[in-house]
Amino acid sequence: MILRMTMGNILVTGANGFLGSSIIRQAINEGLSIIATDHYYNSKLPTNIAFVPADILDVSSLKNVCRDVESVCHVAGLAHVFNNLQKRKECFHQINVVGAENVAHAAILAGVKHFVLISSVAVYGGVALGRDETSECHPEGPYALSKWQAERTLINLCQNEKINLTILRLATLYGEGDPGNLRRLIRLIDRGRFIWIGKGENFKSLLHCEDAARACVTALMYPTPGINIYNVAAPPRKMHDIVKKMYDALGKRIPKVHIPANFVLISEKVIRRLSCNHTKLVTLHNTIQKWLADDYYSTDNFCKTFDFQTKVDLDEGIRREVEWYKIESSKN
Repeated sequence: MILRMTMGNILVTGANGFLGSSIIRQAINEGLSIIATDHYYNSKLPTNIAFVPADILDVSSLKNVCRDVESVCHVAGLAHVFNNLQKRKECFHQINVVGAENVAHAAILAGVKHFVLISSVAVYGGVALGRDETSECHPEGPYALSKWQAERTLINLCQNEKINLTILRLATLYGEGDPGNLRRLIRLIDRGRFIWIGKGENFKSLLHCEDAARACVTALMYPTPGINIYNVAAPPRKMHDIVKKMYDALGKRIPKVHIPANFVLISEKVIRRLSCNHTKLVTLHNTIQKWLADDYYSTDNFCKTFDFQTKVDLDEGIRREVEWYKIESSKN
């Protein structure tokens, strides 16, 4: 275990977001001094932190954000965009690549010592069978590509400027406030629209937002010199177990009937060819393949370096998210 450093001010970007707000709460619990930034002030943010509004795409608004800051945790980013492909590419690149570079430049000019970049295991692409940080990356899709480009951009920049850089490749996040895939799956199940494809024997890596925040704060408190990349995830679980726990938490009976995976893929492939590879069918094909694929990662490097273990098990994490989902659904 590396030694904890005496911490100065920590800047957290994306303070209003799902992960950013969780990092701030965790950092406060550790007694750290936080400066938060986002487009606007959110009244739900803790009152005992400093807040500086800024836009990561507006270089001028970032000039004073990093003043008197020792470390930066760059969380601000874009995910879960489902409009036309060209617009997605442009948005992801601008926010996830250009935005990250803008914040890094501001941090360097201000003399920041340590920069933590929040990335994603999506950068690996393809089927992930226990991939570690030495595995080659083949990002697929605009989001994954933008995360990979942001990593490459900041590695080059921080190496040239001799600033310590920690890249955390996080697994799929879930938990209370989840804006992503698990929330959509819970909603499908709750509305009776979920269809079993395959038997769910494939493994998936997930990460509760609370554990993700703990990992980010740990990396800030125990900085490692140079350029370092770490995967962060909870132990992998079978897709069947994940879905069953959602059904249980919702008080519903899990369906016994499933559609064979090969039948779905072959049928969909034929339809896609007959329709000249229509964009929506291509997206459906990719979604089905992702659903059926194994998708888990080695986290040995991070766990051993920081003596870190996740604390929120799947039962508790899904129960908490479903409770939150029910409350939110009742408001609509």
